[in-house]
Amino acid sequence: MIAKFFSPENMPFSLPVLVAIAVLLVVFLLFRGHRRKSIVPALANRGPMSSWVSETPSLSDRRASVRREGTLVKIMATSPAFKNGTNPGYVLDRSTGGLKLALEAGMAPGSSMQIRANHAPETTPWVTVIIRNCTDTGEHFEMGCEFEKTPPWNVLLLFG
Repeated sequence: MIAKFFSPENMPFSLPVLVAIAVLLVVFLLFRGHRRKSIVPALANRGPMSSWVSETPSLSDRRASVRREGTLVKIMATSPAFKNGTNPGYVLDRSTGGLKLALEAGMAPGSSMQIRANHAPETTPWVTVIIRNCTDTGEHFEMGCEFEKTPPWNVLLLFG
């Protein structure tokens, strides 16, 4: 059947098809590596946390695992150090070893808290993180956190 399509009498019809396939192949090969990088979503409608995007990357990254940025994931953090017991926040970036969080209240390095993604099912366990560093940006606190114990993969994926 394919041989009939490329026979000399069908050449006026088969040649444009071959050219179109070749053009599509070239376009695909040229643009396959040019994917759009994800842009942090507009946070204008998210209340006082609207500017929780770090604009200055760290000069030295001491992580043992690869850091991944991505969409901001809303979380709830709980600790006896918080006035209300809980504190809303966002995951700014993540790795298999820990998370970078943005919260309204800061915590001292070495202390711990429990976190859970807002969209996680109620049966999802809280994850304990240890604060390794805390920076006051003026609008929020950015905390580098290490997992006390690496959570299961299905829980880790809930943080983005």
